[in-house]
Amino acid sequence: MLALSPGMERPRRWLEDKLWSSFGPEQAGANLRQALSKLRSALGSEADLLQADRNAIRLAERQVRVDLLEEIVPGDDRTELLEGIDVRDPEFEDWLRQERAQLQAMINRTQPSSNRGILITCRSDGDTAAGRDRILADVLSNQIGENIADQVRAWRQADPDSVGAPDAPPSDVLIQSQLLADGNSHMLFLKAVHQPSARILYSRMQRVERLEAITNSEDEIARTVFEAADQILGKIPHALPKDRPETRATALSRLALYRMFSYDQDALREAYGLMDQAYRHDENGLYLAWGSLIRMTQMMEMSEEDQGGLMEETIDLYHRAMETGAENPLVMSIVSKVRSTVHGDLAGVMDLAQSAVERNPVSAFGLKALSEAYITAGRLQEAYRTSARACAIAKSSPFRHWWDTGHCLIALACDHYEEAITAGEAAARAAPLSRPVHRTLLALYAATGRMDQATEVARRMVKIEPGFTIDQMIGDPDYPVRTLRGKGLLAPLGALL
Repeated sequence: MLALSPGMERPRRWLEDKLWSSFGPEQAGANLRQALSKLRSALGSEADLLQADRNAIRLAERQVRVDLLEEIVPGDDRTELLEGIDVRDPEFEDWLRQERAQLQAMINRTQPSSNRGILITCRSDGDTAAGRDRILADVLSNQIGENIADQVRAWRQADPDSVGAPDAPPSDVLIQSQLLADGNSHMLFLKAVHQPSARILYSRMQRVERLEAITNSEDEIARTVFEAADQILGKIPHALPKDRPETRATALSRLALYRMFSYDQDALREAYGLMDQAYRHDENGLYLAWGSLIRMTQMMEMSEEDQGGLMEETIDLYHRAMETGAENPLVMSIVSKVRSTVHGDLAGVMDLAQSAVERNPVSAFGLKALSEAYITAGRLQEAYRTSARACAIAKSSPFRHWWDTGHCLIALACDHYEEAITAGEAAARAAPLSRPVHRTLLALYAATGRMDQATEVARRMVKIEPGFTIDQMIGDPDYPVRTLRGKGLLAPLGALL
């Protein structure tokens, strides 16, 4: 009842009325105190989640996640809220009926409608001068549109004003770019608008010292394009009607990525379920590709008992992803990484990664895949430069720690230990449950003589990886530290035993 309340808080009297409406005030208050005592006992070490004062009872909102508040709709619309609960109080039954009606309304809103895809109009602003500046502004708008279309079912739409098609369906999102000369440089203004509501989804102004930065997709421009696409995608689920499949799939897949990149065992399971729901709403091969990466991560982290089953499912998912999304550079990037880990297929991995970057040279996903292909091929300096560029482009991403984790390992492979530690520490701050980055930091701290920090990371590993021991990390050939073992970085850990 608290979890589904505004701010996760209710007055004591409200709870007493809902649960003990037939009792007098004193007895109802005593019943509430007894219930709170039992709840705190049941919560054990998490008892501080339940907070109370003389007037109200609340949950620690920042420490609690409620699926229905995130609009994670049950896959089966026959699911009932609090199914099977038996509280024999008419006031509670009234509350429960209202909450179940709200859940049913949420389910009804998400029933698939026609799947036309998100329509995006990309153009330069009308005030931009004709010639090269206008063409480059158009290029930028279209690059943002392409990056969005890589991650959700979307179509870039010809501008009706420029093609003389006034009867064309209205676009969902308008992306505008404008370049204005300012002395020896230019000012770039970008804006993305949700057309039906006129809400601004993204805007940015920045100086461009050289127009060649646009034609060469240099880091500062690539970062802006990647950032704009990412922020627009994050707002699409809140802007478009929720009954549209692509809206629902976008919301579910974004939520799945947050879960996946936490690397927590339970979160990985939930991430796969969310991505599976996304695919059922919109059969986009991208969601199959992400699903294969989630399954591969579970397999690599040895978080599930059925390793053979995970392997089979990983392979099946990426094959299906390529069947339905072979032209999508993001699908190519993900499948490249999965194939590298599962098969070690260097030629196929390199081909996919290079094709992904050729199709979308400003995608941090493609560059990450290419850097890992280079590492597999032993082309260390190319791997290092490409990974550093990927990190620079993904600097503003909410999943930046994914790139930092990869760069940590690549910098380590190139013997740039201090840079590897810096990247690893950044990743650990953003993803405190990430086992791979903590393993790497543990070895790096020990190898560089920072034993106090190594000891602290070892303590953290015991908390986030049940059964972890340094003995296992050093001596178990199946433990997932291949890069560390190959670099001879496990031996210094013996000093911690």
